[in-house]
Amino acid sequence: MEKPQPNYLRDGVFIVVMLLAVLLFEIFSGNSGEVHSYNVPKEKPAQAAAPAVAPAATSKPDPGTLIQFAKPQDWTNVTDGSGLATFSFALPGDAGVSAIPLPARLAENPMIVNMWREQVGLGPVDEDTVKSLSKPIQIGGHTGRIFDVAGTEPLAGQNTPPRIVSASLVLGQVGWFFKLSGPADSIGPQLGAFTNFLATLKFQPAASQVNFDRLMAEAQQAKPPPPAPDVASPTWAKPAGWAEKPRTAMRLGNFTAGDGQAEITLMTFPGDVGGLLANVNRWRDQSGLPPVDAAGLASATERVSVAGTPATLVEAVGDKNGSISVYHPVGNQTWFYKITGPSAVVTAEKGAFMGFLQSIRFPKP
Repeated sequence: MEKPQPNYLRDGVFIVVMLLAVLLFEIFSGNSGEVHSYNVPKEKPAQAAAPAVAPAATSKPDPGTLIQFAKPQDWTNVTDGSGLATFSFALPGDAGVSAIPLPARLAENPMIVNMWREQVGLGPVDEDTVKSLSKPIQIGGHTGRIFDVAGTEPLAGQNTPPRIVSASLVLGQVGWFFKLSGPADSIGPQLGAFTNFLATLKFQPAASQVNFDRLMAEAQQAKPPPPAPDVASPTWAKPAGWAEKPRTAMRLGNFTAGDGQAEITLMTFPGDVGGLLANVNRWRDQSGLPPVDAAGLASATERVSVAGTPATLVEAVGDKNGSISVYHPVGNQTWFYKITGPSAVVTAEKGAFMGFLQSIRFPKP
């Protein structure tokens, strides 16, 4: 039977839905006069229910029905904040281990590895590079693949750069992902225990037949409603030459320019998302530019105003590809406005992009 070809666009949507909650929980990466207003939807308050109704506590299967394991003594069971992990452990030194099942086709999707890379402040790599970065590893009597990605700069509140060691294994319809993450100086001492833990796992028959529709439903029941955005979404005026694309779960504004060659996005996340320096170097790396240190940050950025509040513009234009990005803290969130594409197109669209920034308005409280 011919092996189905991967559809990374389709898979990417599923990855975002399945992993966005996990990443956010752990991280801490036509018409010129037409105005659009997009509001982040708030969940409706839950109806009062009888105490006997507790679907999250009773419907989620025991981890032992999927995988049997013996954890090291210094690993502590913790409740997964996303509701998606089969099991989660807290390790000494602010490190953690989790196991997440996803559809098997996603095990070879480079977007997974690029999400881990972005989480530690590294830029994305192509599919061939992703394959070259993996090594074989024994996982419960099967041969899986393991990736080891380490950042170069500490994240906010940490003294050492972050590191993620992620192992994956396909069993039937399921791709299992086992992730060890935390500060780099905490990961090294736990690496041997982690690989031994993986080798001694005992997969049960149900581990190859996870019901993902039910998993998502249970995750929604298990986790508390997310807090309402600290600041309501803004309005803006779309430049005449830009074409609007459908919004996604992450992209509150989504456009193309330059005959579709450049992409413009508007996104928001809670907190500082790693801080300004880490994001500047991520954007520079994506454009093939060298990183800067804290002393060189001023020369690589420009202070601008968006909706009357301070923001930082980063113009990272390389030989082939480039981007202009804006890092905009508002309340307890950080807003990101970005145009990316071939360098010539990004440069040509800079005026329209700057006009777009000036049109952004946030509702008054």
